[in-house]
Amino acid sequence: MFKTITAEQAAAERWDVLIAGSSFAAMFFLAGLPADTRVLVVERGPVMPHADQIETLDLPRADYRLDNRADLPKYWVAHSMFGGNSNCWWGQVPRFHPSDFTLFEDHGVGARWPIRYDDLEPFYAEVEAVMEIAGPDDDPVHPRSGPFPFPPHAISRSDAACIAARPDIWLPVACARANGGGRAGCCTNGVCDLCPVDAKFSILNGIDAFVRDTARLVPGAEVRSVDIEGGTATGVVLRDADGTERRVRAGLVAVAANAIGNAAILLRSGLTSPVLGRYLHEQVSQEMIVDVGAPNYFGGTSITGHCYGFYDGPHRATAGAVLMENYNAPNELRTEPGRWTERLKLKLIAEDIPQAANRVTLGDDGEPDVTWIGHTDYAYAGIARAEAGLADVFPFPVEGIVSKHFSPTEAHIQGTHRMGLDPETSVTDGFLRCHEVEGLFALGAGSFPTSSAANPTLTLSALSLRAGRSV
Repeated sequence: MFKTITAEQAAAERWDVLIAGSSFAAMFFLAGLPADTRVLVVERGPVMPHADQIETLDLPRADYRLDNRADLPKYWVAHSMFGGNSNCWWGQVPRFHPSDFTLFEDHGVGARWPIRYDDLEPFYAEVEAVMEIAGPDDDPVHPRSGPFPFPPHAISRSDAACIAARPDIWLPVACARANGGGRAGCCTNGVCDLCPVDAKFSILNGIDAFVRDTARLVPGAEVRSVDIEGGTATGVVLRDADGTERRVRAGLVAVAANAIGNAAILLRSGLTSPVLGRYLHEQVSQEMIVDVGAPNYFGGTSITGHCYGFYDGPHRATAGAVLMENYNAPNELRTEPGRWTERLKLKLIAEDIPQAANRVTLGDDGEPDVTWIGHTDYAYAGIARAEAGLADVFPFPVEGIVSKHFSPTEAHIQGTHRMGLDPETSVTDGFLRCHEVEGLFALGAGSFPTSSAANPTLTLSALSLRAGRSV
């Protein structure tokens, strides 16, 4: 674990790099820095060992004021503790599709990405090695420079039939739920947000990849703003748990406090980008229970199959890409004798086009206010298209949809400091360096110009590692 110091001790020194936050973006940025860099990590929450998390089952959360103007319920998931949301994620780590980086060029939709898949590919591979990812080497969707660290989990019976029939669109899931390596093997019980056996990669159980003698941690303190002199970041203002504020000097500052927290820090710091705080977004997801004419389950982890049959193509000019997950952990079985397992739990996850009106602003007290007007017709059109085409991607009969509902969150906070080439339409460049301020990085999924249908964690981690290597 990192050696911890107090905010008062931190303020007595000058650091090469100061990082606000301690989850995926923060730690992979740190991993990319030169080995002799003196780094201070500031985390506003406590350090909470996994055993304590299991005992309490109540992780510290960051609660945000939300003005929800949409028709559906909405909430955001953010944990204020060392390791952040790495303590409670499901461990799904698909790479972004190569076409996700060219959505605007190919279909005239969304905003331009300043990078391409090939720019991130080697960093994807490095992050996968650290996380000990289990996944399929014969991946027809994502070009790879090398194999996964570990083989994929045993697939469910329905996934086996789908992959045998359509290996071009179906593949085993790439995940951070262990199937070999230094962690306990996945227990396949489907309780993945807080894994009871600690099989899923987290910053805590993967800490050896990030700890260094030149790094220190201040827990229980919050970065309120960045000090800026002559257009260059010179340090931050820290607030202790008792409300005491101190200035800490640093040669470089990186904010990695999720897309809402980052926007608040940058706004308090006086950045004036016209898009800062705007374009908050995440995917739309619909969960479904579907009866089919074939057996399911008996796979090696909670989700074993991904379908790309609704992902890329000309439809993306008007309807979002959809990634379909096939769950192995049953919620309910059929009641007909002999057909108990002939049922699927599916999740359809659609990309969305970020809207400027979904945004983060500061209240009179300096705390973030979140305005949410909802998702776009583009995302819902993607979901409708996939639902209508279910029978086309399964090699067995689809007998009927038992139930379906939209989720109020995918637990992916994205946007607010999007990357790009033009300072008028973006906050950072392709290396996550703020256009307005020298020596200031804004890390994490807040940098995404568009959402992708894929889970963001692997991509934001790869982006952060690449940013750290640029220092």
